[in-house]
Amino acid sequence: MHMEEAHAEGESPFVVRDGASASTGVSAEQQDFALCPVDGCEEHVVLAELDDHLELHNAEEDLTPNQAPVTDTRASSRSRSNEYRSPYSGSGSGNSTSKENMPPRKDHAADHQADDINRENGTVNRWKQILSMPSATRKRLEGATAANGVPKKRLGKSELGRYAHEDVMPGWLVQLLKEKGQVSQSGMVPVLAQILEQSKTTKYAYLCHPAVNHISKLKREGGFCGYRNIQMLSSYIVGRQAPGAAQLNGKIPTLFKIQDLIENAWDRGINTQGRIETGGVRGTRKYIGTPEAQALFLSLDIPCNAQGFKDPHPGTAEAQMLRHVEDYFMSGDFDPEAKVRKTSLPPIYFQHRGHSMTIVGIEKRADGTRELLVFDPMFHDSDSLVKHVGSRREFKVKSPDSSLKLYRRGNKYLKRFHEFELLKLTSRIPSDSREQEETLAS
Repeated sequence: MHMEEAHAEGESPFVVRDGASASTGVSAEQQDFALCPVDGCEEHVVLAELDDHLELHNAEEDLTPNQAPVTDTRASSRSRSNEYRSPYSGSGSGNSTSKENMPPRKDHAADHQADDINRENGTVNRWKQILSMPSATRKRLEGATAANGVPKKRLGKSELGRYAHEDVMPGWLVQLLKEKGQVSQSGMVPVLAQILEQSKTTKYAYLCHPAVNHISKLKREGGFCGYRNIQMLSSYIVGRQAPGAAQLNGKIPTLFKIQDLIENAWDRGINTQGRIETGGVRGTRKYIGTPEAQALFLSLDIPCNAQGFKDPHPGTAEAQMLRHVEDYFMSGDFDPEAKVRKTSLPPIYFQHRGHSMTIVGIEKRADGTRELLVFDPMFHDSDSLVKHVGSRREFKVKSPDSSLKLYRRGNKYLKRFHEFELLKLTSRIPSDSREQEETLAS
């Protein structure tokens, strides 16, 4: 502490100053962050949320809370990483039907030394790394400008991530993304439908069209969640042959293609404030959000619209957003007598502070609460569920609620935020029961 207070390199995060929290020495806008100890995750998680984050990693591995090897989030993340069995370790996880499978375990130490803080370089650098992670998502929608009509200024790390000022991502990451692409798992919506039918805590649930793939991050790729969600919406467009499939050349765009499409959209004058705020995204690791996703789809003449929900009162924005999502799914064609109401609707791009997911449905629980059903690009589907993909037979799971944990996002999760954004594809294709059956079996 003496070294931090008297001899720190620059401004010490441990010294309390005006406007700082007395308990942490961090400004009111900042929060304590820690690097996820799971090998290959590379996510920086708010310490208060780390237990929940690790529980979702356990769900990837089909571990129950009693089996979870990581329980003490107060310990150093370095020591925890030695105890936790990574869902990314080993070969052939079975979580992808794509040829673009997960990358092999490879030591990129030489490259990481140039790009990341050396974790062995002492206490000062370690804590500076933990306490300087992003604490807020980008607060803007289409056409957002300053009060005088002038486009907003360049954003920083709190909105664009720890690589906000990076000009070019490292060569090893470019090679990884070009060679491996993404982890893509089709057929998970029908699997969720069967599990929801078995859940005694589910009163009813709505699901989107089963054409959407669950697309997940690669080991060590970092924070490309916005790109992965664009890919998930694109998987629906391509799989359903919806408007835009031809513009996408009948395939899910790569991360680099998405960057090109975003830049092209800005060139055409669509959501151009994004270029000013980000300084450009081509070849970088900067976070993207709802405005970039909207710009991309509009530039391809794919109809879509975005809505924002913001209210400082606890639970208000959450309730508004959940009501909007349920109204959306209720607008589709479905069997109103069914417990699991399958629709032909597209999935929804979902953004909150620091992260984005793809909404594939919404659930009403027996206790009256609502929960989103999501594909989270941060996590992969467990092997125990993937093995049922494509099966025409009914299957049973030992604990439906445990199996659904990876896909449910309810009040326990959502109450942390007071602002949400949704992006919906608005073109409608008439439902076709025969098409649904063929998709379910594929």
